[in-house]
Amino acid sequence: MNLKKVAAISILTLILGSTVAFSAANEVKGTISNLKYKLNGFDWAPSANSAKPVVINGQQYIPVSVVTEATKINITVDKSTNTLQIGEKQKSVPLIKEKALFNKDMGYSQNPAYVNFNGVNYKEAIVAPKVYGLAVATFYPYKKYQTLVVDIFTLGNKAEIQFVNNATKEELKTIILEPGTKLTSSEIDVAGVSEIGVVVFSLESNTNKKGADVVILPTSYYK
Repeated sequence: MNLKKVAAISILTLILGSTVAFSAANEVKGTISNLKYKLNGFDWAPSANSAKPVVINGQQYIPVSVVTEATKINITVDKSTNTLQIGEKQKSVPLIKEKALFNKDMGYSQNPAYVNFNGVNYKEAIVAPKVYGLAVATFYPYKKYQTLVVDIFTLGNKAEIQFVNNATKEELKTIILEPGTKLTSSEIDVAGVSEIGVVVFSLESNTNKKGADVVILPTSYYK
């Protein structure tokens, strides 16, 4: 994690909304602030639907969502342990454990041609088989994670896979996959991202009728 970003977070007192309650019997009320922002020296504004900062007893309190958006460092609260989590989680969560939706050209597969890789049988993988045009999926990290690590390869044609923040249409990462047995492992910053649009393209003509077989292994994970 970038130490400058950590330092920026450490000087802020963060809240999850515009009112802080220390106990059921002792609530502290705040006043909405018209605070303006600069990011790396330049004027900056959070998303239009972001929570507003508040002033309590003369102290500015900044919404966690605003800090996440500005610094790209995820900040979440584990209600079961009453713990504020900043950045990557110590324990990774397999990609296949979180929700994913697929169109007809992409989905889970147990086909031995795709799940056997470098002498290992992964039993099941996310596959876009024989892609001539494009295949589409949606992953749902639900703003809980800092990073998505994908282990991915293509058989047949050269391919491109794009990861996009569905809410903002911001490109998170584009990966070019060369055919063969080479595995590409790539980290994607998903801080503050609820839905990830995944689009697979074949980058070669269809004349050989092979298409691109793009495989995301179950070793892929969030953290």
